[in-house]
Amino acid sequence: MKGKARKLFYKAIVRGKETLRVGDCAVFLSAGRPNLPYIGRIESMWESWASNMVVKVKWFYHPEETKLGKRQSDGKNALYQSCHEDENDVQTISHKCQVVGREHYEQLTRGRRCQDRQDLYYLAGTYDPTTGRLVTADGVPILC
Repeated sequence: MKGKARKLFYKAIVRGKETLRVGDCAVFLSAGRPNLPYIGRIESMWESWASNMVVKVKWFYHPEETKLGKRQSDGKNALYQSCHEDENDVQTISHKCQVVGREHYEQLTRGRRCQDRQDLYYLAGTYDPTTGRLVTADGVPILC
């Protein structure tokens, strides 16, 4: 490809001491939202024709961001995966985080040293921001 259409894709990049890979989850910079940081999964990374590093991100939603809002069964670090994706400058990534299944999350948080980890979340289900439809991780629809 020539000109503006040319993209150089990467499987991983190194920023300081941290290596970011396609498939990793990350916390993105979000001024004014310390309690609800933007969290996404890196789908792809490339260098644009203008030498900017870009990431394509598939976003997670906090229960509070869904049309139904936070439910009693949603734990402290629950997230819903979505089909919502967009492109961002790689500089908007704050740091890596982990999004794991509920069972794995509970195993990890049983240990004292992991109880206050702010970079550990669990997948509560899926959310479609256009329709407001929520489905639990077990595949059960949640009715509004």
